[in-house]
Amino acid sequence: MKRNFKLNVAAAVMALAVPLSGCSGDAGPNADSKDDMSDSFQPTGEPTLQVKMMDPPADYNEVRGEGFTISAPGEFQQKRETNAGEPMLILEKPSGVEAYPQRVVVIRDVEPVSPAAEQSFALETAKAAPGGDDAEVERITMPVPEGQSAYLVTWTEKRAGDSGSTVSLTFWQLMHQVSDDLILNVVALTPTDEFETAEVSKILRTFTPDASE
Repeated sequence: MKRNFKLNVAAAVMALAVPLSGCSGDAGPNADSKDDMSDSFQPTGEPTLQVKMMDPPADYNEVRGEGFTISAPGEFQQKRETNAGEPMLILEKPSGVEAYPQRVVVIRDVEPVSPAAEQSFALETAKAAPGGDDAEVERITMPVPEGQSAYLVTWTEKRAGDSGSTVSLTFWQLMHQVSDDLILNVVALTPTDEFETAEVSKILRTFTPDASE
């Protein structure tokens, strides 16, 4: 039986202040229609140099999770929690904005009710809507082994800061569907002013699902 993953992610969002968006919702296509519908949600963009997956730099440490590996600099603290009974990995270090550390989260969407193509399309649409033509949202198809699919959605949004101020945050969310029964979500975020020097996008790009998944 497919679980209501959206509600479980919402609980994780409240605990982490991280919008793990675009995960399975309350309804989706049935198994017979997945392949037919996925063509309607295909991005047209191709990965540019800065968003290609990469081998870990020599000074990164490998971190293993359930069904994947990812690498990060030693100053990123590791936290291992659960969400909806599934293991969740959190990597983070302080940023210049206390409420919003530099952070990368990996969370498992088991038995998703809709495929990654549809989920990433829904996320792109939702993040683009408030900004209209000025919205800084991009969705691209990432290269993966045959039989898998992966989509990267990047966007910026304003969040409440201290003393009535607002903070611009940059998000990258990778949805890597390794099988019909599993999507691995990787969410990286940091204050936008720090994005160019932060390591979060590099950490996300070292993500590798296990071959056995």
